[in-house]
Amino acid sequence: MTKSTLLEIDKSEACLGMFIHGFGKQWLSSPFALSQFKLTSPAELKALRESSVSTLTIDLSRGIGPKNGTPAKPKPHQNQGADNGAAAMKQATEMVRSLFGSASSSTGIDRQKVEAVVDVVDQLVFTRPTTILNLTKLKTKDEISFQHSIAVCALVGMFARHLKLEGKLVRILCVSGLLHDIGKLHIPTAILTKNGMLTAEEIAVMQTHPRKGYEILAKGTGLPDIVGKVCLQHHEKLDGSGYPAGLKDGEIVAAARMVAICDVFDALTSIRPYKKGSTPETAAAMMATWKGHFDQMLLNKFFDCMGLQSPERRMVANVSAQTAHAADEMLGLSQADLDGFQF
Repeated sequence: MTKSTLLEIDKSEACLGMFIHGFGKQWLSSPFALSQFKLTSPAELKALRESSVSTLTIDLSRGIGPKNGTPAKPKPHQNQGADNGAAAMKQATEMVRSLFGSASSSTGIDRQKVEAVVDVVDQLVFTRPTTILNLTKLKTKDEISFQHSIAVCALVGMFARHLKLEGKLVRILCVSGLLHDIGKLHIPTAILTKNGMLTAEEIAVMQTHPRKGYEILAKGTGLPDIVGKVCLQHHEKLDGSGYPAGLKDGEIVAAARMVAICDVFDALTSIRPYKKGSTPETAAAMMATWKGHFDQMLLNKFFDCMGLQSPERRMVANVSAQTAHAADEMLGLSQADLDGFQF
């Protein structure tokens, strides 16, 4: 694709059949989860025109232009409004509740349920004008863990696609994001839902959840080893100050580094019964200052994905074709993982 196929237009010129290439620095003002997609429903068009976005860039090679004839008619009975998004979110939450309930018993992880949840999350991310990220900001006290898992799954999927990773890798990362906190099933509810600061003893109990999660996942079948590694390592930090093993730098698999970024971003921006949520911009600024915590290259790419800038963000190029081609090596995935995990 050449630059000549891209055209910036006013949002008033938008119509069905256009392929939206991006919103520039206004990405967070858009009502959509992704910045690249084809406008296919009146609900999407209405959401765009009622948003605070002023301009957008369209790709003429993948959709119609402002004067390219009559827009395509929407499919009958197509409804992608906020109410349907909320209903789908409720469905996903119940599915995760059931999944985690099975995992807490001797049956272990139900792979079919895992696949079904990832499918629903994909639908939420790609088809709802009200984003899954907004729908999960206010988490009810008894659903925080379930909805946090859904949000991280969605964020990791968006991030992986932004990195132009192969589809199967994206699915494995989504599964890793969905199951990263499954060890919290064995943490007392009183600790998980406590309104105030945790005591030193409670923190020690909370920090057992990565190993407990790894043990749960080890009982299951059909999941690649990387999913367990992400569960075990998502609280490790590059400077060795994380837990449970105090791993450093290259000892932490890249998939866990990606999930760690998405995990913290959702936690910071979520409204909880005991705290206000930070704005995405504030969360990005905070995360950028935590030196030694995150992989800086991946953090910058995550900011790119979310259309964010932080005070200390350095500009980085898009993932090169060479990096994308070697994605399995970067993420610590073996060929056996890929061959044995068909979605």
